[in-house]
Amino acid sequence: MEENRTKGLMFALATFVMWGVFPIFFKLIKDVDAVQILAHRVVWSFLLLLVFLCFTHRLKNVARLLSTPKIALTLLCTGLLISTNWGIYIYAVNSDQILATSLGYFINPLFSVLLGALFLREQLSAAAKLSLLLAFAAIGVQIYALGRLPIISLVLPLSFAFYGLIRKKVKVPSFEGLFCETALMLLPALAFLIYCALKGSGAFGFNVNSALLFASGLITILPLLTFAVSTQYLPLSTIGFMQYISPSMSMLIAVFIYGEELESYKILSFSLIWFGLAVVGLDGLRRKNG
Repeated sequence: MEENRTKGLMFALATFVMWGVFPIFFKLIKDVDAVQILAHRVVWSFLLLLVFLCFTHRLKNVARLLSTPKIALTLLCTGLLISTNWGIYIYAVNSDQILATSLGYFINPLFSVLLGALFLREQLSAAAKLSLLLAFAAIGVQIYALGRLPIISLVLPLSFAFYGLIRKKVKVPSFEGLFCETALMLLPALAFLIYCALKGSGAFGFNVNSALLFASGLITILPLLTFAVSTQYLPLSTIGFMQYISPSMSMLIAVFIYGEELESYKILSFSLIWFGLAVVGLDGLRRKNG
C-alpha cells in the first residue's frame, strides 16, 4: 500500500513539475508567433495521440464518440475552449506575463467551485463562499491597479473551468476526448500552417524551432499520461493539494528567471487567493476527518 502511494506521489510530482516548467519551454520558441505555436501544438498532439490510441487499441472508441452528434458537438465546444486556453497561455508567456498565468491557475479551482454551484447545483459551504469572495476581491485589486480587467488571469481559469465542467457532464475518457478535440481543431490548425508556409512566415525546417514545435505535442501528452497513472494510486484530495505546485513554480520562474516584477498589488492579489485556497482546503480536511 505504501509502495503504491509513493509511486502515485512520484507520478503526481512529475506531472505538476512538468506543467510548472511550461513557461521555460515556450520561452525557447518565443520568436514564433503564438497562434502558429498553438497550431503546431494541436497538430502534433493529434498525431501523438493517434499513435498512442492505436498502440493501446482504443481508437475504436473514437469512432463511436464522433458518430454521436451530441457528443461530437460537445467535444467541438471543449476543443474550442482548450485551444483558447492553450493560445492565451502561450501568448502570455511569450509576452512576459507569466505572473498573470500563475494567478489565473491559482484562481481556477475557485472558479470550478463557482461553476459547480451555478450549473451542477452543488451546495456551497460557508468556507467556499468566503473563498469566492476573496477571489473576487483579488480580481478587484487587479482591476483597480491596472485600470482594466486582468484578461489573462480571467480567461485562463474561466476557459479551463468551463472545459472541466463540460467534460465532466459528457463523461468521455480523457485521452479519447483530447484526441477528438484535437481532431476537430486539426483542419483549422493545418489551414493556418499552410497559409503561414505560403506566406513565407512558417516555422518549418530542420532546425531547433521545428524540433521544439514537435515537442509541444509531446509535452502536452506526457503530463496527461503521468497524471492518469497518479490518479490510480492517490486520492483526489492529495492530487488537489499538489496541483498548486505548477502555478507556484511558474510564479518563481517569472520572478527569478525572467525578472518579472512582483508589485505590491500582485502580492496582495496572490495573498487573497492563497488565503481563499487555504480556507477551502482546511474546510475540506475538517469535513473529511469528521
